[in-house]
Amino acid sequence: MKKVNSMLELIGNTPIKKLDAIGRGLESGIWVKLEHLNPSGSIKDRIALEMIEDAEKSGKLKKDFTIIESSSGNTAMALSFVCAIKGYRRIIFMADVMAKEKVEMIKRYGSEIRIVKVGEDAKDASVHGAYVEVPGRVMCKEMEEKTPKVWWSRQFSNPANYRAHMKLGREILEQMGNNIDAFVSSVGTGGTIFGVSKVLKEKIPGIRIVAVEPEGSFDHMSLSNFKIIPGVTGGILKEISDSKLVDEIRKVKDQDAVDMTHRLMKEEGLFVGVSAGANVLTAVNVARELGKGSTVVTYLPDRGDRYITSEHFIT
Repeated sequence: MKKVNSMLELIGNTPIKKLDAIGRGLESGIWVKLEHLNPSGSIKDRIALEMIEDAEKSGKLKKDFTIIESSSGNTAMALSFVCAIKGYRRIIFMADVMAKEKVEMIKRYGSEIRIVKVGEDAKDASVHGAYVEVPGRVMCKEMEEKTPKVWWSRQFSNPANYRAHMKLGREILEQMGNNIDAFVSSVGTGGTIFGVSKVLKEKIPGIRIVAVEPEGSFDHMSLSNFKIIPGVTGGILKEISDSKLVDEIRKVKDQDAVDMTHRLMKEEGLFVGVSAGANVLTAVNVARELGKGSTVVTYLPDRGDRYITSEHFIT
């Protein structure tokens, strides 16, 4: 076991595991990157560290600044964790539909939370984070413009977001080699699927990239029915749409994602969140279609401790 000087050294370089029970009976292999093992419990630790250190190096973020962000949970928690170590004050704008345990966990890292009311349609079981975060982003923009010594991390459009995930893509290649037929990823702000896909497509041109979104949500990948507000929406999602890196978008029903999440816990011993269930369910279907000898890779975005009172596919 290695010695570390900081918890930040434990971000990334997560293991990758083949699914045994859930993959049983398939003639193909499904591998999951265990991103829920990051220190604060999610893949977003990668982007929190990358965005903050990138801003520090550029001079945009200084020690006496306050960091702000609009987040549906995991990025808020990751920023709160990294900022606790680095000593920054942070304010999180969070939609009122988020589970109570998420709010409490973020508070315990020392962040100030400002609850944002969202529309009734956002209270549906299956929602997209890029949608529920928009009112909070408007507030972040207003605060940034009016308040000195404030730095808004802008996860939805910050290139450091997908650069962090390009490192994730390189880790996957180191672990799996070029033997990957498909990569499956839930969308969220788009950083993971964009960053990983850029790396994998360069090394494996024929790889199939499959995006996963909640059923009933807007088609955020093509930005149809999604109003572009300058400085507030678009960002990485627009870059994905323009890049044509994604081969296919699949929608997952809320209950189907929850059911697979329970299977991951009971059959594989993986205590993970509902996005993991959506990713794995889609990966299983893709593996069946690709057939014998194929390899499908996905990842488990977060731990299950933030879905105790409210189990929904929110990406």
